[in-house]
Amino acid sequence: MRQTMTLLPGSFKYRLTLILAVLALSVGLPGYLYISHTYVRALVQDQGNYLHGMATTTANALSENLRERLRDLNLLSQTALFRTATFSDPELTATINRIQQAYPHYSWIGFTDTQGTVRAATGNLLLNVDVSQRPWYRRGLSGSTVGDLHTALLLAKLLPAQDASAGPIRFIDFSMPVRDAAGQVRGVLGAHAHWRWATEVVSATTPASALANGVEFFIINRERQIIYPEQPPEGIQVPDALATGAKFGLHNWGTTEPYMYAQVAVRELAQAQTLGWQVLVRQPAAVAMAPVKTLENAVLVGALAMAVILLCMGYWIARHFGQPLEQLAERARQIQHGNESLEWNIEGRSTEVRRLVDALRGMVSTLMQRGQALEQANAVLEQKVQERTKALEQANAALTSQARRDALTGLGNRLACMERLHDEFVRLRRTGVAYSVVMLDIDHFKRVNDTWGHATGDRVLRAVAHTLAASVREADFVGRFGGEEFLAVFPATTLDQALQVADKIRLAVQALPLQDVGSVTLSVGVALAHADDTNKEFAVAQADAALYRAKENGRNRVLA
Repeated sequence: MRQTMTLLPGSFKYRLTLILAVLALSVGLPGYLYISHTYVRALVQDQGNYLHGMATTTANALSENLRERLRDLNLLSQTALFRTATFSDPELTATINRIQQAYPHYSWIGFTDTQGTVRAATGNLLLNVDVSQRPWYRRGLSGSTVGDLHTALLLAKLLPAQDASAGPIRFIDFSMPVRDAAGQVRGVLGAHAHWRWATEVVSATTPASALANGVEFFIINRERQIIYPEQPPEGIQVPDALATGAKFGLHNWGTTEPYMYAQVAVRELAQAQTLGWQVLVRQPAAVAMAPVKTLENAVLVGALAMAVILLCMGYWIARHFGQPLEQLAERARQIQHGNESLEWNIEGRSTEVRRLVDALRGMVSTLMQRGQALEQANAVLEQKVQERTKALEQANAALTSQARRDALTGLGNRLACMERLHDEFVRLRRTGVAYSVVMLDIDHFKRVNDTWGHATGDRVLRAVAHTLAASVREADFVGRFGGEEFLAVFPATTLDQALQVADKIRLAVQALPLQDVGSVTLSVGVALAHADDTNKEFAVAQADAALYRAKENGRNRVLA
């Protein structure tokens, strides 16, 4: 100990200054290293997760869009019209034209016979043309499929001309078999969707701030060839697939500047059908790492400033408070023994710090013991409060769900319907974006209960409710308004669009195979809410009136 002390300056002022300098270095340097490595690494991880999140959102949107197109064709193939009508029935062409109008990215929808001849098509394009050698037709004979991106020269020549600089028109194929009442294939329903829908999906899922920060989106196929955008930058090289479990990486993409990028696979539609698409999102590493560099500079400046401040404080404290340390240590020891009535008239000089350190250590020990006891008591109390709070939250959540859920069908009940109508009406008043209200009633439902009993009637209600929920978008709302009457709310939907969706729902319900009953039909009323409506019930009343007109006009129809 004596040898160690001889290495230090003899003056207490310089000793304390030197100790604080070492302390500043001991605290500042590990803190800087920790932030520069651990926290900076966390920032890099956050930025990579941000890119991965955008890629995931886009990939999910692409997959869901593909699923929606398959659902469109599936619902269409299940209707009585396509299962039983003759190929010369004009309603076949009228129906697929309505589907194309509802989703403009359908460049072509056609219905072939079992020999591969197109018997009905949108705009009569390719009518009576033999497509039996086309992959989509052959695949569609055995089940619902989605074909990879390709060009269709014959169809492209028949479509309206587009800008030549945009490159050849490319399509995604959807096809599935149509079966008659006996389950035999009577034809193939196929559709070609224009690849421009990918641009809309990417635009809809891309935050404006991302584009401003140099974020770019790419879609590649299973051969890791870029299929989006239409005209990728020249000389670009797609990096190899990330290691298993990695969410992001760095690669120069064939340029001199590195990029941070993430990739997410587009979910496959079926186990036996793999498109192998990947969504890649990249950002210049200089832009992505800019917050990291800023943080490192700020931490370095802060550490240096803290060291300077501690040195100045140490010098000032040693100069002004070094002399009375011995007397202060004696009084601290008395405080430790419980003697708090002390005189603080301290005189004289002190050159020994150990006695003060010992006294303060004992004092800190006493305070720590009391603090630990208090912390343990607080921890037990906090745990009990958290357990009681969690149990109360779970009970409240269960009661709230039960109060707004119809026990028979699982849909929202009348209370949930009125709450959703209130929310949409408030949003309409605020934004001016209209929504549509649809009232649906099962025709002759009392006859079902009277003939087959209420148990069968309940089964019919559940089947219809399931079909309604499966036929609308995730943003839409369907609830049981009362008895055999249902209410649907379509946000940001025009009257024409709501009529088309309502008719699709009507056809889907009509096509339901119901044990004993056979089938049921719907009468549907549709109304469009306006910002100048007096209240939220106004559009409901209009839809209800349209529903009764549908019943008076013969039922099984949609009126507005």
